[in-house]
Amino acid sequence: MIARQQRELLELSTPVVTLWDGVLALPLIGTLDSARTQVVMESLLQRIVDSGAAIAIIDITGVPTVDTLTAQHLLKTIAAARLMGADCIISGIRPQIAQTIVHLGVELGNVVTKATLADAFAVALRRTGLTITKATATRRTAEPREADAGSGRED
Repeated sequence: MIARQQRELLELSTPVVTLWDGVLALPLIGTLDSARTQVVMESLLQRIVDSGAAIAIIDITGVPTVDTLTAQHLLKTIAAARLMGADCIISGIRPQIAQTIVHLGVELGNVVTKATLADAFAVALRRTGLTITKATATRRTAEPREADAGSGRED
């Protein structure tokens, strides 16, 4: 009973969310141990299958430290996602985590990494052939609209 509840809690603490059609995000918060990283991998792979997503962003902004084991689990998750047909981007790499990864000698190979989730999302959208443009604000005038002219209504 307790083991089942712990497993359910782990599943709830690793939500995989759809950011856009074909783009998933896995925001991780807290410490990653072997049990949790297994649940993370299973959750992500299942959502890739269910959604047919081509890109998954693994956001580690909320992960306080990355050790060798954590980095290896992330790389295994990325490899498994690739086997399922999805590319992964790691976001949330803070300076201290970058230094730790380099110091540990962990090779991220050809894994795309970005400092922020927003940067990773921009890369994901470009890879799917989409772009985001800022809408320019239009200036409103005090003139009545044509449909309102002569109606006696004031705006």
